[in-house]
Amino acid sequence: MTSLALVCFPEKADLYILERILAGGLSKMMEAGCTVIGGHSIRDDETKFGYAVTGKINPQRVMVNGEARAGDRLLLTKRIGTGVISTAIKKGAAEEKWIDAAVHSMTTLNKAAAEVATRPEFEVHTMTDITGFGLIGHAREIAVASEVSMRVFANQVPPMEGAFECIRAGHIPGGLKANREFAECVVAYDEGIEEDVKMLMFDPQTAGGLLISVRDSDSQRLAGELQSAGVEAAEIGEVIAHSKSLISVANT
Repeated sequence: MTSLALVCFPEKADLYILERILAGGLSKMMEAGCTVIGGHSIRDDETKFGYAVTGKINPQRVMVNGEARAGDRLLLTKRIGTGVISTAIKKGAAEEKWIDAAVHSMTTLNKAAAEVATRPEFEVHTMTDITGFGLIGHAREIAVASEVSMRVFANQVPPMEGAFECIRAGHIPGGLKANREFAECVVAYDEGIEEDVKMLMFDPQTAGGLLISVRDSDSQRLAGELQSAGVEAAEIGEVIAHSKSLISVANT
């Protein structure tokens, strides 16, 4: 409903940059139907920007992360790889087409995906967004809360253009390393899963997509409706009964 902008900006930096940051944020808030009613700013050596948001939700329609069921299919609504591409950008090593794809993904709201996924004709049991903890980190949260395990099919997880090139070139963000150190203990890999594929699973996302656990019989229809709404949805795995490994990364 409403939001406050929170800004940290260097004292002697070009104010035109700050203007563009504020304008870009406002455009997304307008798209989301959220009113910016003010904000706070301080001087800082490093630029930081975000919003404190106030909204409302029907308590009968809250999508929690603890109700995934064995037999559900897993849908992902955005490609992954913004973390490694952002790191390559900082090093001046990212190709323009990789940057364009990453920016497009990060500036695409999850609004359309959420509106489709919460239609009453689809039996969606659990839904969460993939952000700083990466695909595996957020999948782990669902598996733990739901007391289930998951099987993720490596070749069905869609990478962002340039993501594997960035990994192979060593553009690895600290968050990826931290995510892997924390969560890999619950992951089992099929033989032959490449190292760059493993790393991408832990890549921290900025404004990542939704991970949706939906009843098997609704999966294809939901994916089709998401794609019709302009959402790049992909079925990436399934929920299985709780086992020794919370998450299995499989070849097929």
